[in-house]
Amino acid sequence: MTAKLEVDKLSYKYGNFEVLKEVSFSVAQGEFIGLIGPNGSGKSTLLKNINSILYPDDGKVYLDNFDLQNLGKKEIAKKLAVVPQNTNVNFDFTVEEIVLMGRAPYIGRFESESDEDYEVVKEAMELTNTLKLAERPISQLSGGERQRVILARSLAQQPEVLLLDEPTSNLDINYQLEIMNLLKKLNRDHNLTVIVVLHDLNLASEYCDKLLLLEDGEIYAHGSPKEIVTAENIEDVYGSKVIIKKHYPSGRPYVTMLDNHYIPETQLDHQVHIICGGGTGRELIENLVEQGFQVSCGVLNEQDSDWEVAKSCDVEIVAEEPFAPISQESHEANLAAIKEVDTVVLTEIPFGSGNLLNLKAAFWAAEQGKEVIVMDQERLSKRDYTKGEGNNLYKKLLDMGVIVVGDNYEVLDKLVKDRE
Repeated sequence: MTAKLEVDKLSYKYGNFEVLKEVSFSVAQGEFIGLIGPNGSGKSTLLKNINSILYPDDGKVYLDNFDLQNLGKKEIAKKLAVVPQNTNVNFDFTVEEIVLMGRAPYIGRFESESDEDYEVVKEAMELTNTLKLAERPISQLSGGERQRVILARSLAQQPEVLLLDEPTSNLDINYQLEIMNLLKKLNRDHNLTVIVVLHDLNLASEYCDKLLLLEDGEIYAHGSPKEIVTAENIEDVYGSKVIIKKHYPSGRPYVTMLDNHYIPETQLDHQVHIICGGGTGRELIENLVEQGFQVSCGVLNEQDSDWEVAKSCDVEIVAEEPFAPISQESHEANLAAIKEVDTVVLTEIPFGSGNLLNLKAAFWAAEQGKEVIVMDQERLSKRDYTKGEGNNLYKKLLDMGVIVVGDNYEVLDKLVKDRE
């Protein structure tokens, strides 16, 4: 795929301080790219170098294979528009007057605005739902309305690439979503290439096709949200422990902070193995880790939502290939893990032929005299897809004197009280 915009070994210094260090990446036409990273990582400086507000000390920026440094300001403005972080306007212009400023690259020094200019302005205001505000002074608008007006001004340039520097900062959540949905619509319906600096990792993950993660002026990682928004990357770059979940219904990564204040510095001398899957163990994994228990899980298919939470919490996992049935090798590894723990918890997972060995693992644990806690709000008969084999084994398990509880909190309550 031909690159619409290419950054080639770009470096930039403020005085003697190197802000960007040989940054290289390319953006295809119609892509929606998010620039993320901690404060001071170089995101806004990179955007300003792309827009030729700043000029790199080394390296090049190409737009349609043309070196931007060889293009005039008006030529650049016809292809590339910017929504800056600061959207304050010093004079009390009307909305229409501000949007009309976006036509400046097309109007000669002594020329007046043409009918075509006004038609483009009208279309830009329609796209951003600001036409009804045309006669209003900019000073009378809310933050979200003002942001849409500045976006309309950029669209009036008829750009092929739109650069935005934290367009959702200082906006209420409803305006944040309004702006991001509008950008996605413009990107999707008009094939507009979007490059946006974002602080909110969840907004970046939800709306962007690809993310570029910066650290100390260098590219730490570049790829899809699924590839970039991982617990390992966030801890390495931001220094924060997080849990990565799947956001419903998009399936995109969603970041939840782990408050280190509530995570004991030393673990308890009590090991718990959770037999779970399909999201049935997510809360329990998080809660047990926060309480200081030594936790392991298995067998879990890679990319399963429970697997993702366990991985985020640095929990030991007996893993199987995605969507694959549990192999005998994985089953034996699961039994070996169970052999080392104090308590086994069986969550309310549905059972089919592919994961029946997990139920057999719980049964084996009970046979070995392990403390087995079974979560049983919904009887297995309603989640048994083994033609009765699973249900029969489950009944035998219950007859072995295992501890039956209703939910995660009862599991926690039982384990905590046992230690008092």
